[in-house]
Amino acid sequence: MPTLTESFLHYLWQFQYFNKKELVTTSGEAITILNPGILNADAGPDFSQVKIKIDQIEWAGNVEVHIQSSGWYEHKHDTDAAYENVVLHVVWEENKPVFRKDGTRLPTLQLKERADKGLLKSYQGLVNATAVIPCQSVFTSVDEFTRHSMIDKAAMIRIEAKSKQVIRLLKTNQGDWEETTYQLLAAGFGFKVNKEPFMQLSRSLPYKLIRKHQNNMEQIEALLFGQAGFLISKSKDEYLTRLYQEFSFLSKKYNLTQTQLNPSQWKFLRLRPSNFPSLRIAQFAALLSTRENIFSALIEVQSYKELEAMFRIQTSAYWKQHYRFAKPATGIVPEMGTESRDVILINTIIPLLIAYGQLHDDWNYVDKAVQFLQQIPAEKNKIIRIWKQLGCAGLHAFETQGLIELYTNFCQRRACLNCTIGSAILKPVTE
Repeated sequence: MPTLTESFLHYLWQFQYFNKKELVTTSGEAITILNPGILNADAGPDFSQVKIKIDQIEWAGNVEVHIQSSGWYEHKHDTDAAYENVVLHVVWEENKPVFRKDGTRLPTLQLKERADKGLLKSYQGLVNATAVIPCQSVFTSVDEFTRHSMIDKAAMIRIEAKSKQVIRLLKTNQGDWEETTYQLLAAGFGFKVNKEPFMQLSRSLPYKLIRKHQNNMEQIEALLFGQAGFLISKSKDEYLTRLYQEFSFLSKKYNLTQTQLNPSQWKFLRLRPSNFPSLRIAQFAALLSTRENIFSALIEVQSYKELEAMFRIQTSAYWKQHYRFAKPATGIVPEMGTESRDVILINTIIPLLIAYGQLHDDWNYVDKAVQFLQQIPAEKNKIIRIWKQLGCAGLHAFETQGLIELYTNFCQRRACLNCTIGSAILKPVTE
């Protein structure tokens, strides 16, 4: 017998994939299921809003699911008031009777004689598959509507999770949207490799200080590079020396010396020069020098083209000839590429707009964010290449975000029963 999981039992109960003929509890009481209820993703019983009849008495309440009935005691449900309204205990096997606090026996439905063993075997075959996409051998057999609806659902799950991160950061910043936007953008300019030091840099150098020098890109560069730990000594490089002198003055003025980062925190190894943190800081400085209040400008944007234009960044003259200090490039340093701009828009600006819309109960911002995603070209990365092999590359960034979420939090976790594609594959031919 393949190994059981509670998620499989949730699946059986949620979709009622078991033999309901002459349904009885383990005590012999007749059961009629009027409504199997709603699966609960939070703490508490597994299903709520359940309606059943037991020996002609109608009950409304919750259902709790376990592989063995003894799980009720192992999980301490007998001492938890949240479980007092459980009207039915659904188990694979009753190995021990369960009693309520008042001494009455908890009605229990045992599924091991009623579930299709072939369905369990198919489920185990899917979740134990060695392929990175568990269902890849049968993926194309699922109808296109089901596949696309799951990709859309996964995309919304992903951007919702990112918006929650924005809201948490906003609370840390005591509701300051401008400061929060500044910090999120800093993390965005760090991309995956240098995200953490960029975030630390923004936290050690408040946006209010940057805004005091908003019209002077060289001073903003001095603040950012100095606080990042890149300006630790004078040099034969004239520009580096100028920034060093500027930061020496500003750091004393604003008492910044205790919060400087260490140069070793920044990662250069195995990065292309266009991704060097030194160049990204210069690009970030260029963006900060263009507007006094970045968040206020962002929420007024009405089109993807307008949004993209905000991030067409022109660095200072020095950074058109350098990827890092005191080492001239062999040619002209290109401006930030379209793909890099789009990554920042996807991971920073879109979640910001959605969080703002949610907190202000204005769904126009949410709709606008989704529309922007549908206008951003499809992403190109390792995960999308895997999906492309299955003929599912995504037409735009909204779909590729869905495919990334599907791969990361469904396929890799083998959460096939929470995926409508997996459910469609496992659905019994006859019920």
